[in-house]
Amino acid sequence: MSPAEEIEESSRPSTGTLDEEDIETIVDESAPLLPGAGTEPLLYRTISREIGAGDLPPDDADLELAKNEFKSESSSTGIYATISCMLLGVFLSNVDASLVLATYGQVASTFGDLENGSWILSSFILSQCVAQPLYGKLADVYGRKACLQASYVLFALGTLGTGIGRTLLEVIIWRAVQGCGSAGMTSMVSIIIADLVPLHDIATLRSYVNILQTTGRSCGGVIGGALTYAFGWRWAFIIQLPPTIIAMLLVQKRLHLPRRTSSGLTQWQKLRRIDFLGSLFLCTLIFCACFILDTGGQKYPWRSQPIYITAAAGAVSLLGFVITANVVAEPIFPLRLLVEYAIITNYLIAFLQVLLQFSLMSVVPLYFQATKKANSAQAGAYLVPAFAGNTIGGLISGYFIKKTGLYKPMTVISPLFAVLCMCLCYFTWNGDTSVFGSLAILPGGLASGMVSSSIFVGLAAGVREEDMALTASGLYLFFNLGAIAGASAGAAVYHASLRTGLAHALAGVENGAEIMRKALSDISYVQNASDRIRELIMPAYVYGLHQVNLQSIVCAGVCFVIAVFTQQRRIKRK
Repeated sequence: MSPAEEIEESSRPSTGTLDEEDIETIVDESAPLLPGAGTEPLLYRTISREIGAGDLPPDDADLELAKNEFKSESSSTGIYATISCMLLGVFLSNVDASLVLATYGQVASTFGDLENGSWILSSFILSQCVAQPLYGKLADVYGRKACLQASYVLFALGTLGTGIGRTLLEVIIWRAVQGCGSAGMTSMVSIIIADLVPLHDIATLRSYVNILQTTGRSCGGVIGGALTYAFGWRWAFIIQLPPTIIAMLLVQKRLHLPRRTSSGLTQWQKLRRIDFLGSLFLCTLIFCACFILDTGGQKYPWRSQPIYITAAAGAVSLLGFVITANVVAEPIFPLRLLVEYAIITNYLIAFLQVLLQFSLMSVVPLYFQATKKANSAQAGAYLVPAFAGNTIGGLISGYFIKKTGLYKPMTVISPLFAVLCMCLCYFTWNGDTSVFGSLAILPGGLASGMVSSSIFVGLAAGVREEDMALTASGLYLFFNLGAIAGASAGAAVYHASLRTGLAHALAGVENGAEIMRKALSDISYVQNASDRIRELIMPAYVYGLHQVNLQSIVCAGVCFVIAVFTQQRRIKRK
């Protein structure tokens, strides 16, 4: 058993000397006699996450060597400077994710194919989910910095290709390449944070990452709309190239990470460590799941041939992945991780919390467009309280965890804030919501911000360091799956409830079927309808929103139950 496995994530006070158990762990017959064999950095990093560099025993030469190395590479100022240079990439990735919301219609119209324009969005999300788990394994094999730089290259190539695409198909393909890069630009930063800093600081730094993510998503649509209006949609993408290149140069110059144990291997030996067959099965499985969640009930009926074929392919891929993971020496994502309590509980919380949040976010603009006759920009502005709450929640969570060493309270509280948000919307949003009343979604943003920091710390405290890259990538995958499932579920519940409400409201009304058809297909018809028709159909839009609120309350309840039974391991306070 490795030294890292023998050291528990506990709060044993440091006495300046090693216990007998620790001596037996470090002085092992199989341990290397000389420093530099790769054992001492892993041991040091594991111990330092709990007790800090200043508490290391002064009479242990190996640990002193590691401590000195850490001081030179990872001082507090150096860590913040190193991480700050990576935040530009985080911002760019999230700006692009929302920028396309304001541009994809015009992009598709340029090629005369508005019907398939949504694939510009879907290709990015699908490729992002497919690539996400691969970064964890590749980071262990080739190193964190190499994978981060590779993600920048993919993002830059995808951005350029999208900007100069000659057909809609080319644009969709390059958007997929861009999504592969975007997957690593954020997840690799969190993996590097987990490598560099003690547990009590992870939540604080994660809150800064969350701020950049939220800011990017908030202003991406505005930036995209302004650039498209001023210069055209092609420049809205091409103009992202210079800051992407700057981010690459900053990372190359400022990011200095310890050499990992696999760095002495040849390229062939590194390639042999990668489970290509398992990767293929996993990527296919994720693609099938995302495709069904993204298109089922919207682009394709649930009972349609494309959905059936995709589901069958997903089932075969799942079987192939399970078989491969039990055969190869280093599977792309070990199945043992999915049965570890800390991992599965935090993954489920991440999925459910993002699902319920995106369910609401996907219908709020539609609600205000229908009830307040808001245009697209005004409807999007009603989401700002949720984005602000996300930022505030992340900062609160980071501060609390750093000061108390406890992360579970934030995980337990966040679903309660989500329930508060949904209840406020259910009881106060009745078709005439004021600007002050629109702040009801603020607690939902608080919930998302709190949980995104706390569950990451929970994962870092609950897994071995050598598994951190894989589990972090898996966490981001579940975030993305939750977003896709939430948007799909929210839209499905909303439109089904809206259809039911309209059918009830227009029963017996002259031309009721025609009014219902137009109301379901064109929001501008609803905005410009006569007062009499609006009085008839507005309750249906309120009813649709309320059904989404009820669905989200159920998800929040399940999330709360899981959070109550999560593990808490006290981490060393600064």
